[in-house]
Amino acid sequence: MTGALNPREMTKALLPESEIPTHWYNIVADLPTPPPPHLHPGTREPIQAEDLAALFPAGLIEQELSTERWIKIPDAVREVYRLWRPSPLQRARRLEQALGTKARIYFKYEGASPVGSHKTN
Repeated sequence: MTGALNPREMTKALLPESEIPTHWYNIVADLPTPPPPHLHPGTREPIQAEDLAALFPAGLIEQELSTERWIKIPDAVREVYRLWRPSPLQRARRLEQALGTKARIYFKYEGASPVGSHKTN
């Protein structure tokens, strides 16, 4: 095959392992007003970190309650991501044509993960 494909002609996007993200983006930091707090199901009061401790590890609670824009992905998690991440993006050209849209539509192919599903995410 000679020459590279024009990006508009590509049907899938693959991110090399060297470009696996180092941080998660937290949209809460960029919202015009913060979302209402999560409510405790028993008290209907705003949930506190200690209320979540029985269900989630401390790092996950910290992420969930954070208002920081960028949250560092732990190195151990990034190493596991390297096993099957990032999931390839596939371009849905036939759907674009069926909808008659000029927009480019992509979907994530999750079958590349060891469990064949997004459920472990």
